[in-house]
Amino acid sequence: MQNGQKLINTYKKIILLETFPKIYKLMINRYKKILILYFFMLLSFESFSNELKIAVLKFGSVNWELDVLKHHELDKKFNLSLKTIQMTNKDAAAIAFLSDSVDIFVTDWIWVSKQRYLGNKVTFLPYSTAAGALIIKNSNQITDINDLKNKKVGIAGGSIDKSWLFFRAFFKKKYGEEANIFFKISFAAPPLINGLLKTGDLDAGINYWNYIARLESQGFKSIINIEDILPVLGIKGDLPLIGYVFKEELLTKDYDLVKRFLNATNQSRKILEESDNEWNRIMKLTGAKNKDMLITIRNGFRKGIPKSNIEILNENIIKAYDVLKDIGGKQLVGEGEHLAKGTI
Repeated sequence: MQNGQKLINTYKKIILLETFPKIYKLMINRYKKILILYFFMLLSFESFSNELKIAVLKFGSVNWELDVLKHHELDKKFNLSLKTIQMTNKDAAAIAFLSDSVDIFVTDWIWVSKQRYLGNKVTFLPYSTAAGALIIKNSNQITDINDLKNKKVGIAGGSIDKSWLFFRAFFKKKYGEEANIFFKISFAAPPLINGLLKTGDLDAGINYWNYIARLESQGFKSIINIEDILPVLGIKGDLPLIGYVFKEELLTKDYDLVKRFLNATNQSRKILEESDNEWNRIMKLTGAKNKDMLITIRNGFRKGIPKSNIEILNENIIKAYDVLKDIGGKQLVGEGEHLAKGTI
């Protein structure tokens, strides 16, 4: 019996003092490996959860910039996971943004200011100063604005489109008349405006810059550009008309992610600014039908890259807001008497 108890005690000693520590140490080592693996899985998951979803329009210039970004692997350089989501129009993009279906979209500062007055904490980062123009067929019948009295003029974007409102303010100040009375006005989508100008059903049109570029490459002539109107209205220097829009929540939660995205898009824009070959590569994406059209689109894009510092841009946006508010009223800006604080 004593020999049996001695054997048991010896067995306990071996198990508890020798074998168990080895097993425990082995388990700890394995546990550490699992912890390390789990840690890197979390990092990997966090990287994928940082995916940015961007709403884009089919023929919008944002598509070009993002295509260049991915082609040159700037997304990898800045550790970004970008997903573009095609939208039919800017209203659909805005709805997707407000419902958290996308993280970023491009619109104007009027929309951002209006949302801030409604309590939605969104903010605007300038993207482009490219503006539209009043364009006609290049003929001897119409040479300046006065020749368009009682003529049919098509306006892209609707009655409270920024370009049209700027033009109305300019026309009132320079000629002392209401443009919507001086001309026979009709509103239509940008592609339709171009089509009606080609068929002669419109005598002139005010359209967005990229549609104007297409017409100019086909022999049409701009009578006056919106950017030429702005100094008459007291706005000197760059005026960004559209920009990337984010929610402040995203900026607060992951400012570094937004910063990396902006750095990547800035480099992409720089490539488009400097490389003609890059434009040849994305020609199909721009919708250009020939080399001449591509060149006018390229030049228009480059001209619209903001050159002024953020203080001047902000100052000009504030001035422009007041001009547009006086013409467009509450239908345009809502209840905002001034540009909402934090818009830009």
